Amino acid sequence: MSDLTLQEMAPGTMAVLGGYCNRGLIANRGHVLVIDSGINVAEATSLYAAARQYQQQGGLYLFNTHHHGDHVFGNQVFANGPIIAQQGAREAFVRTGEQTLALWKQDPDDGAMLNDVTMITLPTITFQETLTIFIGDLEVQLLHLGAAHSSSDSVAWLPASRTLFAGDLLFNNLFPAMPPEGDSANWIRALKRLEQLNPRHVIPGHGPIQPPEALRALRTWIEELRTRVANEIEHWDQETSVAKMSAELQSLSPRSREDRLPVAIQNVYAELTGHLTNP
Repeated sequence: MSDLTLQEMAPGTMAVLGGYCNRGLIANRGHVLVIDSGINVAEATSLYAAARQYQQQGGLYLFNTHHHGDHVFGNQVFANGPIIAQQGAREAFVRTGEQTLALWKQDPDDGAMLNDVTMITLPTITFQETLTIFIGDLEVQLLHLGAAHSSSDSVAWLPASRTLFAGDLLFNNLFPAMPPEGDSANWIRALKRLEQLNPRHVIPGHGPIQPPEALRALRTWIEELRTRVANEIEHWDQETSVAKMSAELQSLSPRSREDRLPVAIQNVYAELTGHLTNP
């Protein structure tokens, strides 16, 4: 992780880069909306300080795009204000938050960065399909896309500047994390819906900011993944099939984090067949 950087995408609308995940900050007329808090208290504290520089007499709100820890374990820094999430994302956080935090703290790579996370801080305001809020004069639409990367994924859309904070529906230059709770078929539908917004600026959950065509590139890759798994089902042998497809997919569309490919392949196989595989 590097130092926090604010990159203005449109007046009052900034991508927050330099953390474990990408986040956002929207400010207008003394009101502020933060998009995702980050993985720990240290990340969230620097973001909170940046947000307070823009906040005057207005409110400071936090929106969680989904419940995964790298986006929400910093919530405790924002506990004194409203925290917004889709209802299903909050429910998933209730079910899994404490256990996930405990497991991650035991990880030899990631555990040390979570030492400052002392509590799970849940969203306090929920919505079902859409919620429109105004940050000063800026309209922000929170749109629920369903289960895709996680069991409940939502985005923040600013129609005036056509700026989209896509959360983990978009990974740029990285193979996407595809946990078993997600739904690759709906992920494709979600990306199509986001493409139809015709965004001018798109901030991914992970990876560098790229032109909006990145939405189509990831959708095409997931479609190819599903097609290759479907074509392999009749001759499926877990070890050889996963190894072969991992190599093919890396060659077809080189990205980093190729270690994610076996899990993605196995989870899509489980989706298509209803048969669970061993990791």
